[in-house]
Amino acid sequence: MFPLATHGRKQVWRTISGLAVPLFVAGSVNFAAQLGIIAILGRMGGEAIYVRSLYQPVSLIVLALSVGFAVCNQVAAAISKGAGRPRDVMSNAASLARVWLGLGAVLYLVLAVAAPSLTGLLQVDAAGLRDTFTSFLRWTSAAGLLVVGEELCASSLRGYGYVRQATVLVICTASVRIGLVAGLGLGAGIGIAAVPIAEATAGLTGLTMGLVLLRRTELWHPPAVRIWRRGVFTDLRRIGVPIALTFLVLSTYNLAVIGVLGNYGENAVAGFTVASTLQNVVLLPGMVLGTATAITINQQRGAGEWRRIRESMRGGIEVTVVTYVVIAALVWSLHDPLAWLIGGDAGVAEAAGSYLGAVALTYAVQGPVLASLAVMEETGGGFRAIVLNAIYFGLIVAVSAVAAHAVGSADGFYAAVAYCNLIGVTVPLIAMRHVRKLSRQG
Repeated sequence: MFPLATHGRKQVWRTISGLAVPLFVAGSVNFAAQLGIIAILGRMGGEAIYVRSLYQPVSLIVLALSVGFAVCNQVAAAISKGAGRPRDVMSNAASLARVWLGLGAVLYLVLAVAAPSLTGLLQVDAAGLRDTFTSFLRWTSAAGLLVVGEELCASSLRGYGYVRQATVLVICTASVRIGLVAGLGLGAGIGIAAVPIAEATAGLTGLTMGLVLLRRTELWHPPAVRIWRRGVFTDLRRIGVPIALTFLVLSTYNLAVIGVLGNYGENAVAGFTVASTLQNVVLLPGMVLGTATAITINQQRGAGEWRRIRESMRGGIEVTVVTYVVIAALVWSLHDPLAWLIGGDAGVAEAAGSYLGAVALTYAVQGPVLASLAVMEETGGGFRAIVLNAIYFGLIVAVSAVAAHAVGSADGFYAAVAYCNLIGVTVPLIAMRHVRKLSRQG
């Protein structure tokens, strides 16, 4: 642990909290939109939410690339802020956008061709559902690729310190997304087909608004867009690839979980999707506190303040631990009402409530773990974070599948997940060692 004076600790807490609050607002709105979409699909009937549940692992693949690019851009913007080089921000974002055009096209072609095969992998039996899922996957994955413009604009603003402007951008695009799903899906009656339309419209709206917000800051340097920054490949390798691989690990995990829970009925699969979507909101403070800590550290790296990054790391972990002691107790006490509020269908809500009741208290461990992993991913320790994630999720699938089979129900799976979550207590210590090493190298 690092020695940290009381005055210094308070300053670090204020700095990280000041960044984390608007990040949390933006993330909350974004996840609230996702929860709202799940709730809207639930009102369309069990078939709609089941198709969306099947798409969950695939959505993580699309998300993997967009988040990997966005975090690379955010790290570069934070370092540019510390070094006092605002012109570098737009040139870096434009270079990443060029790389994205190639990778995004390849990803879409792979998903479009593989769509029919995935119906067999995911054990979709009904012919009508197979056709619906194939169409939904192709259109939604294509629409999801359009979000990169919004992500690059928002990450440029966040990394450089314009966190409130980035928050406004996220709120507006999330509002467009959920508004269109509700208006077209329920109001116009086109059902689940509203999801890809909403995704595409939100992506284009976010790009337009993001450029308008950038124009109002010192980051607006249109000639810099023509500059090709070869360093983006190094950033993608050190930061983007590990983050993308982390999401691919999550996608594989979701596929494996659906495969295990599929043995216990559609309610178990849909209930897990509802619970995991709610869990994303619950774990959001950990992710944003980790991101806020990483932004602070990267700005200090850009300014050459290598000694201060250790203080920032410890302060970030302390804030996260205090926050999650409260969150874990709160979610555990309200898990059943939350599951019924979001699940809609009685069977789905019961399954989601069982999962949350088993794992809620372990969020006190998962929150600091997520914050620590975020710092490692955004400061060059991403490959170590991948190893930790792979071990963790692999252990969950292996142990939980055995437990579910032994008990004969999904309840054994939920209990095993809770016990496996406790092994994460070692991750913050590993992250602190990473930051110490970074400080010594600097």
